[in-house]
Amino acid sequence: MITLDDCRAFCDADPATVARVARQEQLPEILAIAFAQSRLMKARPLHARHPITPAPATCVPQRLAA
Repeated sequence: MITLDDCRAFCDADPATVARVARQEQLPEILAIAFAQSRLMKARPLHARHPITPAPATCVPQRLAA
């Protein structure tokens, strides 16, 4: 079972932001955490979250390398 403390730990938003979202949107804390995290994920470009590193040349078949 996931607890409120688990959700706080997994959220990248600081507690002040979560509290502000809860006040402004009139949400319980658990929903404010999800809302704040969702906003953060949308604000960051995908490549910043999961950088893509090129595969070494040895992994690419010769017919595709040319």
